[in-house]
Amino acid sequence: MSRYLLISLLFVIVSCTPSISIVGFDKQAWTNDKDGCSGDRSATIDLLIKNQAELLGKDQDQIKEFLGKPDMHEIYRRSQRFYIYSIDPGSSCENYIAVKKGANLTLRFNALGKVHEVVYYK
Repeated sequence: MSRYLLISLLFVIVSCTPSISIVGFDKQAWTNDKDGCSGDRSATIDLLIKNQAELLGKDQDQIKEFLGKPDMHEIYRRSQRFYIYSIDPGSSCENYIAVKKGANLTLRFNALGKVHEVVYYK
């Protein structure tokens, strides 16, 4: 009996985590712009950076729900992870420019799986 109560309580706690909300952010355009190919991410990155405090402390599932699957994913020492979203067209795009280093948004997760740092590389 107590096992079911504990599982139910855990489910309620996990399901009550607040979702990320940034007014004016077009989530659909961001998630559909895989590797930054269509340029929709570059149109919204300033708004996202301005409101980066909304991302800090969120877990990996919340970030995936809000920004979609990252274009690149790195695992670093001490269980740190990095989610990288291309802003400029990546190598999979037709309009990719090999000479230019593309801009990206990098989210660093700490060992607890929470966003610890948000960095925009131009």
